Amino acid sequence: MRILLILLLLVAVSCNPERKKESKPKSPLNGNWAFLDIRGNYNEAFFTDSTYITYNMVYGLSPVFNYFIKNDSLYSNIDKRKKGLHRIAKIIWLTADSAILTTEFSKDTLGRLVNARITLENTNPKKDSILFRQEISGRYESFLLSKGILSKEEFEAFKKDNKVPEDVLKGN
Repeated sequence: MRILLILLLLVAVSCNPERKKESKPKSPLNGNWAFLDIRGNYNEAFFTDSTYITYNMVYGLSPVFNYFIKNDSLYSNIDKRKKGLHRIAKIIWLTADSAILTTEFSKDTLGRLVNARITLENTNPKKDSILFRQEISGRYESFLLSKGILSKEEFEAFKKDNKVPEDVLKGN
């Protein structure tokens, strides 16, 4: 009887659907982000737990890169000639949806994309280029307006007559 009870107990424990599998914690960078690079080009990035990809409106789609975060640093390998992942940026978290990535050459302030329909996460920019380009152009306009980089009037004048704002022409 004891053996039967032990066997039933073992079967019950092994069939328990509530046992949790151990998994590594999610990366705080998971999701879609937008930022201007050092040259003022609009970029969007998509991070999974271990990879990221970026899209630059001038240069296009980057390859997929592996990464991990340790303490306040982002490790990746953007130079495929080198082996392993190396520290490429310091991360300064402003909020859960905003962070500064600092390298020796640049300082990019990333903002999380919220309620974006068509992103690097769910669209292939090469296959759906027209649709992706329309969406990213709209987000770019919203980004410039929300940061106060351009006013609505300046943006409309540029779209209508290709009129570049005076401060942009002067480089200020």
